[in-house]
Amino acid sequence: MKTIICNSIQSFWDMADNELLNGQHVHCVFPVTDTLRSFILNYQTKYSIEKISFSSLFNTVG
Repeated sequence: MKTIICNSIQSFWDMADNELLNGQHVHCVFPVTDTLRSFILNYQTKYSIEKISFSSLFNTVG
């Protein structure tokens, strides 16, 4: 199974709308709030995405 890297919310939506994420693992490397994370995860079934993960780099406290 390959992993698709999404660099922005726009790239996630573009690829999802064009059915490029169907059956794939998706890793989001852009900053997300808890609300946006929940919103994206709710679309996992709609877009038939196998798994969605998020980069923890942006969750560190500096």
